[in-house]
Amino acid sequence: MYIQIHNRKVHYKKIGTGKPILFVHGWGGNLYSLHKLACQASKNYTSYLIDLPGFGRSDNPPPHWGIEGYAQLIKIFIQKVIQSRPHYFGHSFGGEIGIYIAAHFDNILDRLILCNSSFKRQNKVSKLAKMLKWIPKEKNWICQTIYHYAKKIYYTLIQKRSDILKFPHLEQNFRKIVTQDLSEEVKHIYLNTLILWGEQDSYTPIIWAYELEKKIQHSRLYVFPQAGHNLPIRYPKHVWEKTMSFLKYAM
Repeated sequence: MYIQIHNRKVHYKKIGTGKPILFVHGWGGNLYSLHKLACQASKNYTSYLIDLPGFGRSDNPPPHWGIEGYAQLIKIFIQKVIQSRPHYFGHSFGGEIGIYIAAHFDNILDRLILCNSSFKRQNKVSKLAKMLKWIPKEKNWICQTIYHYAKKIYYTLIQKRSDILKFPHLEQNFRKIVTQDLSEEVKHIYLNTLILWGEQDSYTPIIWAYELEKKIQHSRLYVFPQAGHNLPIRYPKHVWEKTMSFLKYAM
């Protein structure tokens, strides 16, 4: 199914019946990333899955969008499509969006589930930026070419895990997002919150999970010892068991 939001086509899927729960994937994923988890939930809830703009079948976002732009879109999606307060499950970047929504928009969400959520930034200048700052890439095509290939070599050989080259159409969005730190926003979350984390996560380290638990007043944390960043994708059944237990019983 599709809906138009901000003159952009947004792809989503709805399965099951009952109280709504919205599943929001991480950077580089799509609605099928959390599909198995949503299917588990659909036995008792109405599961909504969405392709974030720039991924899956949704249109690209405008280049100036950061976390706020994505959060505003999710807010409108909830108001237009779900039309009631859903539970929110966010993985990685999807969790970061959930943090922003919970901290800034009142009466939009019911309960919040953050899974291996990104939210912290180190605000360091990359080695590439230091190396290439002397290149006046706007001056002429030779400098532009040097900059382009130097960047490609750097991210291909050195920073292999970076998403810069994987999603070139979202480079401006990505560069903005990785400068946005939500460490202060999490202090303003008053929803009942479940934090799920893979102990072996090398993308969003486990220490971040304990920081979230400390800063979010009504929160509880469960750590999966043998899991990494792909926790909800690889272990949907176990993740849903913990989520369902949290949703059934008030804290």
